[in-house]
Amino acid sequence: MQRTLTSVAILLGAAVAAAHGDQRHFALDGTVKSGAGTRAATLRVLCEPSSDGGAISLELWVPEAFKRKDFDYDDFEGPDAVAGGRALSRCTASGPGSHLEIVAAAAGWYSGEDPDTFVFGVSQPSHQKGQVASLLQGIASTTAQLVWVQSAFAAHTDALRATFALDAAGAQQLRATVAPCLAPAAPAKAHGKP
Repeated sequence: MQRTLTSVAILLGAAVAAAHGDQRHFALDGTVKSGAGTRAATLRVLCEPSSDGGAISLELWVPEAFKRKDFDYDDFEGPDAVAGGRALSRCTASGPGSHLEIVAAAAGWYSGEDPDTFVFGVSQPSHQKGQVASLLQGIASTTAQLVWVQSAFAAHTDALRATFALDAAGAQQLRATVAPCLAPAAPAKAHGKP
């Protein structure tokens, strides 16, 4: 429960920052597959670089969620969500010679932009080491594939599988978007005598 409240607080902080125009974002179109078939989906990467309440986030936007009811979306909605503290989101980034993966608990909500779209979000504070930052920082400057597998809270429901292709130009844009939110690199240690 504490993790869910922290995730919701970070996401709300990012929303407030976005209203003030400090947020950077990157969107990537792809597809999501459920038991009801395949449809378009969007992956959004958000960076609010403020050192006071800023966040770096990944969001999976699933359209027609309310209409299709092809997943237990309501189990993830809001700060009191039954699935709130469960690490049921698996995000991977793979490319030539690299494979990065994180498993996290996602916050969830129906979009204010389109009430039929459900959003899963994982986030962390800006300028700190963490899973989201590690995944995004590790994306190579060449082509990559990003995959978000959202397992259901209920065992009888099929997982959602969203896939996004990222070319070299997109990878460069993504890296530029998140760079202001990443923790500074540790200073190199001096070798030898002064």
